[in-house]
Amino acid sequence: MRNTLQNKDRDLDTICAISTPQGVGGISVIRVSGPEATALTRKICDFFPLKPESHRAYYGHLSDPRTASVVDEVVALYFQKGRSFTAEDTVEISCHGNPSIAREILSLLTSHGGRIADRGEFTYRAFMNGRIDLVQAESVLSLIESQSKAAAMQSLRQLQGDLSDELVKIEDILVWCLAHLEASIDFSSEGIEVVKQSDLETKMGDLKGKIDKLVKSFQQGRLIKDGLKVVLTGIPNVGKSSLLNLLVEEDRAIVTPVPGTTRDVIEASTNVQGLKVNFVDTAGLRVSQDMVEKIGIEKSYLAQRGADAVFFVFDSSNSLSEEELKELADLSESNLYLIGNKRDQGELDIEARRIAVLKQVSQSIFFKDLPGFCDKLKERVLIVSALDKKDGEVIRANLVKRLEVEQFEDQAVLFQARHYEKLSVASRNMERSLVLLRQQASPEFLALEMKEALLSVQDTLGKRFDDDVLDRVFKEFCIGK
Repeated sequence: MRNTLQNKDRDLDTICAISTPQGVGGISVIRVSGPEATALTRKICDFFPLKPESHRAYYGHLSDPRTASVVDEVVALYFQKGRSFTAEDTVEISCHGNPSIAREILSLLTSHGGRIADRGEFTYRAFMNGRIDLVQAESVLSLIESQSKAAAMQSLRQLQGDLSDELVKIEDILVWCLAHLEASIDFSSEGIEVVKQSDLETKMGDLKGKIDKLVKSFQQGRLIKDGLKVVLTGIPNVGKSSLLNLLVEEDRAIVTPVPGTTRDVIEASTNVQGLKVNFVDTAGLRVSQDMVEKIGIEKSYLAQRGADAVFFVFDSSNSLSEEELKELADLSESNLYLIGNKRDQGELDIEARRIAVLKQVSQSIFFKDLPGFCDKLKERVLIVSALDKKDGEVIRANLVKRLEVEQFEDQAVLFQARHYEKLSVASRNMERSLVLLRQQASPEFLALEMKEALLSVQDTLGKRFDDDVLDRVFKEFCIGK
């Protein structure tokens, strides 16, 4: 990409690409952007005016100038330079959604002077022309790739500038602090106090708090973007596969009365209250001599380690076995839920069964060195039936509520690892700055740390960048965006 996007001569090209997904559809859109966008459009659309009005659509026949044959009926929508996504003259040509028609129009554009856009080049131009910053550019791809309503809404908020605005506020405070520190250095020989240490410390403390709040949001941002990973585990034949099918509302796993039916990891996704949740069914935990089943059990343990939550499934019509209690103890550090399945088998007093399970856990020798474990479990023991759709709704709602993913819905969050890394550096710089201030160190040393914090924030926004950064950001884009 360094040899394509980041080339000043190519920035003067008029670029074009099919912006809609490949395949048959209602319409296809071909985007044209650059200094010759209107002239290029007029060559194949004789109805397009010499001086078009911005944000106005023009209808007519698109033709091949060489043969005068009509290619399609189209609508050409014009966006004036400075008022378009790329901040360049842009025309979006909408044709019927036949791939061969779209390709023919694209071929006509390139044969008359247009160039096929590189991956992400429209967004790259928007960034380079100051239409959006780098955070907003990254949010374009996040929005396109969003797999849930929550992820799409957060991506849209970043595209609209929520995170950028927060970073600019942080940048402004850093500049204020640095300006006063520089003035303190200049007037130090004259004994003039430019800013009180207490005022500066308060300002810097608030600033670090703002940065840390964003850094802390990365974990929740990752959950919103990638979805929750929830692993279903337990001994064989307790209904894990039936529960998976209930939770994702489709038959994803094979269900039989035979213990050990599931021998591999089975993943299925669904949306819960606008959030993507990846449920993972695993092989039943037991000692097995079957080589294939043993591999499946090993995968079960591996899946547990990377989970955001673990559903330990047991048969609620029976007491927990010693084997199950031991497995539970091994999961004590996990975000654990106890799901008692098979509520439909016999008349069960659900609350009495919950209390009995908690009592059994609290009295087990496996938990004697785990104080507080039962208290943590109190609200996480659910007695359900994999045959009851209402129980599926209860489990899903309880999961999202307990993980408190919704708490960030009204504030900016970090999605990108790049943002997290840069702001983590800024946080450490601010921590060292505060230590130096409290030690009454020379303002020069304090200023050095704060300058590094400022540079990290500016790097995040894309006010400073290098080829490698732009390569990483734009190489993931599709052609046409």
